[in-house]
Amino acid sequence: MNIKQVLLILAIVLGSLILIFLTLLGIYKFAPGIFGIKVEEEKAPQKTQETVDYKSEPKVVLSKSEYDNWIQKSFNVFAIQNENLFLTNYSKYLQDSLKKLNETFQETQKKLAFYEDSLSQMNKSLVEKVKEIRTFQQQVLQKEKELAEIKSFIEKQQASGKALTDSAKQVVYNTFAKIYENSDPKEVAKIIELLDDRDALAILKSMNKKKAGKIIDMLKPERSAQILEASFK
Repeated sequence: MNIKQVLLILAIVLGSLILIFLTLLGIYKFAPGIFGIKVEEEKAPQKTQETVDYKSEPKVVLSKSEYDNWIQKSFNVFAIQNENLFLTNYSKYLQDSLKKLNETFQETQKKLAFYEDSLSQMNKSLVEKVKEIRTFQQQVLQKEKELAEIKSFIEKQQASGKALTDSAKQVVYNTFAKIYENSDPKEVAKIIELLDDRDALAILKSMNKKKAGKIIDMLKPERSAQILEASFK
């Protein structure tokens, strides 16, 4: 039940009580016999010519229709006053509600603008990350291709009975060491996992020590132990 319904019920109840009270008062005044009350006619005191009552007030006699009309007008005035009071209070309530709704709407707009900016920034960042990942994947594929070519070359040399000289091998190791120094340690570690123990050791030794240490940290413990053992052979 809202405030409008409460005020309307209160106005109806108060109007009904006033109407009942005025009706009973009129009946008591004009027809007291209904309540079993006997009214003796008052005898007007005889006044002498010398006696003049200047304080007597004139009496107004209303007919039943005039009295009913007066009661109806009184009730209408009371109802109008209560309705005006209700409309005033309800108008104030609506203004306060509208003000709160406006404030909530403005806050919502600010939050929406903030979320849109954040989403735009995240979208831009995501696009950049996707580009970086694709570029890195291409680099890894290229390096894997180069590694496969080197392994194929070594296998062909071994099959033909020709062994690479130590200086030629070192040139190859140095070349790959420079390439891997500019790559992600995690991806380089995946490649080292596939190399021969001595080849892996030679490449790591040719790299920057700090970079080589990061790559070794990415290797499995068993693989790191195998490369370490190769250094003592």
